Amino acid sequence: MKKRNIPFGYQYQNGVITIHPQEAAVLNRIFSEYQKGMSLLEIASRLNDENIEYQTGVTGWNKSRIMRLIEDERYTGKGGFPVISDERTHQAMVEIKAQKNTQHGTDRRSEIFNIDVPVICPTCGGEMVRRHDSRFKKCQQRWICSNAECHTVIHKADSDLLHDITVLLNRAIVNPGLVQIPAKDESAPTVRVLKTENEIARTLDTLDYDKNTLRKKMLECASLRYADIGSAPYIAHRLKATLADAEPLSTFSLTLFKRVVQEIQLTKDSTVSINLLNGQTVRKDDENATDHGNAEKSGAENSCQD
Repeated sequence: MKKRNIPFGYQYQNGVITIHPQEAAVLNRIFSEYQKGMSLLEIASRLNDENIEYQTGVTGWNKSRIMRLIEDERYTGKGGFPVISDERTHQAMVEIKAQKNTQHGTDRRSEIFNIDVPVICPTCGGEMVRRHDSRFKKCQQRWICSNAECHTVIHKADSDLLHDITVLLNRAIVNPGLVQIPAKDESAPTVRVLKTENEIARTLDTLDYDKNTLRKKMLECASLRYADIGSAPYIAHRLKATLADAEPLSTFSLTLFKRVVQEIQLTKDSTVSINLLNGQTVRKDDENATDHGNAEKSGAENSCQD
């Protein structure tokens, strides 16, 4: 097989190296798919399935070939080559590769991987994603905003995050009365409810009404009335009961967390707050919350901070 004498994505025109439009489009596709989390094997398989040529008459895409393209700095303009991809894209791919290389021994059963609520970016409100890199000695975990236009990065060790969440859960546990119960909806019954109630009343006025028919109508009316009731009071009451029934925590409880928390918020200084299922926020500096000492004694300091 004839070897390429110029990197994929480029061509010679009148003795000058220029961008090969079709190959450059393939490169940008590869870079995009890799940043979205697609594996090297998946990318190579797709290119082969679509008969996209690596060079004339050759479609031999494989993991090694894809990785060489991802690592090649010449696409950013190094060595006098025309720019196909910017430096930021190249650096992002380098970080993804490093992250994958340092996560082979990661225990996916760990509690941090079972937190399935969104972690919200303080800058743009987008969802953040966790990144781990064991090359860093002080703090190996970072939370990075998934919004491509936002570059917020917050360093927060897993142990610190779980500790801070535990402290906030304890604040709610020791004072469940802080859960706000919205007022019941006192609005007038709907037309369907009134119609069904009238039908029940007329049925009762007859002497020979069918009991089964009446029972069905009454059940229908109850169902309609229940549907008119907003879910917010029910959620708040259930949340309050769950917290009242819980014992103060000495360690993070994934079970309780999943029952009461709908969202985690981080600030730029890595402070944590949690949004409960009823929409209330519990913060570190919440004056109305009562601190529980057991979990709070050791973790106020963020191990990622200097």
